[in-house]
Amino acid sequence: MSIKERFLSLTSQTYPHGKEHELFDKLPQNLEIDEFGNLFIKLGDSDVMFTSHLDTATSAYTKVNHVIEGNIIKTDGTSILGADDKAGVTIMFHMIENGVPGLYYFFLGEEVGCIGSKKLAESHRTEKLPYINKVISFDRRGTDSIITFQASSRCCSDKFGEELAKQLNLNDETFKYKIDPTGIYTDSAQFVKIYPECTNISVGYYSEHTYSERQDIEHLTKLAEACLKVDWSNLPVERDPSKTEYTSYGSYGRWRWDDDDYDYIRPKTKSTSTQSSNKSYIPSSSLTEKINFWDEEYRYISSIEIKKSTGEIVSINLSQDRLLTEREIIYDFLEELDIRYETMLWDGKSLRMTFKDRDDVICTRGEMEEYLDELDITDMINDEEEYEDYPIRRNWNYKWD
Repeated sequence: MSIKERFLSLTSQTYPHGKEHELFDKLPQNLEIDEFGNLFIKLGDSDVMFTSHLDTATSAYTKVNHVIEGNIIKTDGTSILGADDKAGVTIMFHMIENGVPGLYYFFLGEEVGCIGSKKLAESHRTEKLPYINKVISFDRRGTDSIITFQASSRCCSDKFGEELAKQLNLNDETFKYKIDPTGIYTDSAQFVKIYPECTNISVGYYSEHTYSERQDIEHLTKLAEACLKVDWSNLPVERDPSKTEYTSYGSYGRWRWDDDDYDYIRPKTKSTSTQSSNKSYIPSSSLTEKINFWDEEYRYISSIEIKKSTGEIVSINLSQDRLLTEREIIYDFLEELDIRYETMLWDGKSLRMTFKDRDDVICTRGEMEEYLDELDITDMINDEEEYEDYPIRRNWNYKWD
């Protein structure tokens, strides 16, 4: 079966968490089931664990109607595609068929909190597998990322990521893989404090979690073949899993410190209509920085406080009208995903959803920006305009006329 045929077969149906077992007959038939319900197989001697996940980011268990336009596979708009992460499953299936050594894990429940991988990681913290040095997930959008940070925390060394990118790029002239510090969170992140080199690789899908999801099947086919030729066992191992390193890339830019000052630099992954070089000075001992900025659309002096070490939002103050608009945008997004939550709370800093039959889910503003460009306020933060002419308000609840 070709890569395209297998991908179409695996995505012919959506598989919300709890329905992954309906997919088992389409997977390699020599897989074992661990105590948590995950599927796995160990081939040969290798220090690599390869991972992908079986669940689809939807509560709907429904047939998928494929639409194929050239190299792009998508749906008719009535469901999500499930390329996240059947693309990764397809690659691992191909590697198993071709006997590439490694420990292969197909996890349950990634889309609802990395349930399967989290349980396995907890057992590995007690009884680490001595032969594993690398955990590699095939579960990243786009076609060029080797993730070095997940949720702002380093997951693999630059040397490891650069060598993996180099080996992939050597296998196809169209590949442009490079290290990428902007990863969100997937199964490999569960093992960051256990094994040295953990990463996530772009597999060619886009607009995941939406009805507009699509897969570049040509890229997936080439990547599956390239993965047969990578020298996985001899990739360099440098990161110390006992040490935590945070990225300088936060949701609102990259912070660089000198002895007595810092610069705020726009991340290259974000587009902007203005090229700002704002510079302020604060004592290097400060743990957070608060930035005031003018929200022209809602006529409001807003503020955001960011933790210097991680870029994490400590607090954010936005116009109530902006928050209401953002809440409607998020509501529509969740409706499109068909997420059956009980309550939804958005305060500008994070989204909290409660569910009847599982734990609450909390997503940060930075994580939501990955899916909703309308939440990106970095252009306002980077505006060079001075605010001295605007009245500084002691009462932040005051509304402009």
